[in-house]
Formats: sequence, C-alpha cells, structure tokens
Amino acid sequence: MSDANLPTSEGWRSWMTRTKLRPVLDNLILHVKSLINWRLPSTSSRDPLISSTAHFRRVVLSVSPEALSKSSTVLSDGLCGEPLRLLSLPLSPLGSAVVTDSLPPAPLSSFLLFYAVITLVVNRSSVAQLSTSLAGQSARPVCSLKGLSPGQARICDLFKDHMPAVGQGAQAAIQECQYQFKSNRWNCSTPYGSGIVGPIHKLGTREAAFTYAILSAGVTHEIGRRCKQGLLASCGCSDEAKPKNVADDWTWGGCGDNVDYGYRFAKNFIDIREKERDPRRDQDQGRSLMNRRNNEAGRKILKRHTAPKCKCHGVSGSCNLKTCWMQLPTMRQVGNILQNKYKNAIRVQVNSRGNLQLVADQMTKTTNAKRKTRALPTDLVYMDDSPDYCRQDRASGTLGTHGRTCRRGSDGPDGCDSLCCGRGYNTYTVEQTTKCNCKFEWCCKVVCDMCTNTTQVDICK
Repeated sequence: MSDANLPTSEGWRSWMTRTKLRPVLDNLILHVKSLINWRLPSTSSRDPLISSTAHFRRVVLSVSPEALSKSSTVLSDGLCGEPLRLLSLPLSPLGSAVVTDSLPPAPLSSFLLFYAVITLVVNRSSVAQLSTSLAGQSARPVCSLKGLSPGQARICDLFKDHMPAVGQGAQAAIQECQYQFKSNRWNCSTPYGSGIVGPIHKLGTREAAFTYAILSAGVTHEIGRRCKQGLLASCGCSDEAKPKNVADDWTWGGCGDNVDYGYRFAKNFIDIREKERDPRRDQDQGRSLMNRRNNEAGRKILKRHTAPKCKCHGVSGSCNLKTCWMQLPTMRQVGNILQNKYKNAIRVQVNSRGNLQLVADQMTKTTNAKRKTRALPTDLVYMDDSPDYCRQDRASGTLGTHGRTCRRGSDGPDGCDSLCCGRGYNTYTVEQTTKCNCKFEWCCKVVCDMCTNTTQVDICK
C-alpha cells in the first residue's frame, strides 16, 4: 500500500508541521512497515493483504517498554469503523508488545496500526526520545547512571516509577541540610560536582552522620507522600489504625501519608549499598555500620514524628464532619531534630565482635547506665574527628570559608571571628534599590517609590 493511500487531512498536516513531527512520523511509518510481516491468506481481490474471514493476527513490534502505555487501548479507524484493540500489556521482559485484533471485513490500512503505535508513543515520550528511538539509540536508562550500586540498580529496574521520588527526596534533604548549616563553616556545600553532598560522606564525621540521616529521611518522606497522592503503582494511602489519642467523635478514614511503605522502601534501597560492601578491613566495616545506623536514625525520627492531622468540615465554619489522617512532619521539623542530634552525636568504634560500641571517653560522659554501652536508635553516631573546614580541601570535601558573609560582633558560628578562622574580613558598602512607600490608587493599581538602601557587608578574607 502506498503512502498516498494514507488518510490525511489539512488538520493532520498542520498539526505535524506545527509540532515538527512530520520527519519523525515519516521515518516511523517506514520503521513500522518494515517490522510488520503479514502472513494471512489472500481472499480479497481488493487487497491481497486482508482476509475476509475473522482471522486473528499477532504482530510483534520492537517498541521500548517506556514508550507504551500499560493499559489496554481501543482506537477506531475512521474508514473501517472497526476498533483495533491493543492487548497483552504490560510488555514482556524483552520489551515487545503483542498487538491482537480481529480483522474487519473491509481493508484495514497500515496507517491504523501506525496511528495506534504513534499515539501511545507520543503520549508517553517526548519528541526527542521518539527521534532517538527511531535512530536505534535509546536514551540512557536511569538505572544505569553512575553512583548506583548493583543492588540499587536492581531495585531501580523493579521500581522505576519510584526513582523521581528518590531524587526529589534527596534534593529536599540537601536543601534542608544547607539551611541548617548555613551559618557554619561547613555549610553542606556540594563542591566539584562529586555527588549529592560532595566527598564529605567519605569521612566518618558528625557531618557525615547528619548527611546520611537527612538523606534517608528525605527519601522516606517523599515516597510516603507520593503514595498518598497516588503517584506510585505499588502503594496507596496509609492503612494505619486509628490512634488512641484521636477522639471517638472524629472519623478516621482520611488518606494519610504512607510512612510505613516509605520506611521499608528507603531502608531497602539506601541500606543495600552498605550491605554490598566487602568488610575485610575494620575501618570499612565500621563505616558501613555507622552509615546504616545513621540511615536508620533518620527514618525513625521521621516515623516517630508522624502524627494524626484532623480537620473540620462544614458550612460557615461549622464542624459537621470531623476527619483525621496520618501526616508526615515537614522536612524543617526533621532538620531541626537532626540538628540537635548532630550537636549531641556519640562517638563509636568497632569492637572485637564486629559491632559498634561507645568509645571510653563517651562512656564517662553518659549519666544513664543503660546508655554507657549503646546509643539510642535515634542518636547520630560518628567515628572520626571533623576537620576545621577553614580552608579549601578536596579530600575532605570543603570549600573553605573564603568569601563567606559573616556577622561582625556575633558570638555564634556565623560571627566573623569564628567563620573567618582568624584570617580577618573585608567590609564592603552595598547599595540596594527596593520598592517602598507603596500605596493603592483607585482604580486599580499600586504605586511605589524606589528607595536606595546602603548597607555594610562583611566578607571573610
């Protein structure tokens, strides 16, 4: 069948021109045609490719799994009036889709099959991805990105829809980390593009403990939140029972954050990296145990501070209906708690049995007898002393404090004496132009004056 027989219209051609898809679609037509092998008995003089009897045909298309919808789709051919039903989805592990249809008595043009495929592809892929697929060069899979351990890559393959949540949770954790340490010498910076928070995680310091805990909490938080929103296929709202502290006249049935699922997924995905390590050296074994301990502390803090959230529903502020659900704490709440844990982190070491234990000087500092031998599950633990973070050091992952803004006269960590590490600071005069004296004029605009403010800024040498 020639391309001239394909049903086209001015609207169709206009849409292809407007979206710049015409070259892509032309290539796809040839691609689909080359893949289809019609092996049906010829009983029609009008079209030798079509059988007049109700045969079933199976056509295997080499289309990537990401490009096709997982649900069955019914598309109708405007010429034949018969539907083409796409079944046998989700796809096989080899990435092939099985297209099954009952042949109509009238000829079914190859355009219909092309339209079914392109509709699914366009709905699930960008134009760039489609062009790349046609060229035989699939986009780089997310699960093969540098940084994932073999175990994490396997989990990624099974839960690809979870990976955006993992990335978003890590990003939220970084932002909270930078907020909590914005006035410290180490400000949770990400130097040299070497990972989420730079190479600082290679050291067993307090900062590494905070980093692992906040990242684990961030991933748990985002996964649990997306379950509630229905964005993940393998989870939904929290099914936790009604807590005892919720009044009897309040209805328990709201869609709550699924912290339990988020906890389990984050534990499996994040901790598997530490379990895959070869603990042949005591230092490596200790770091692995330390990381897992701090990962768990971040998740437990998030889970323990998940609390019922209740709301009244009614007309004009009345409370005719009362509903409650479980709600995760904000990342700011988690960050504040972990900041306090960071200040009171406990130093540990590996004992002869391969377990973590408090070092001798930590045992003398603890007043509770039970805490002389072990830390609480939500405590942060560390093994190495922190560097001073005063100067740029690639090995420790610090950018130094040169060029940082400090506060003259402050006794806190943001004070010039502390932040500049005794190197001194330079004072600059900065002029800022802002809107001021704003007033509303009828009707209907706000008129403001432009004011110039002069301030002094202290910058570390």
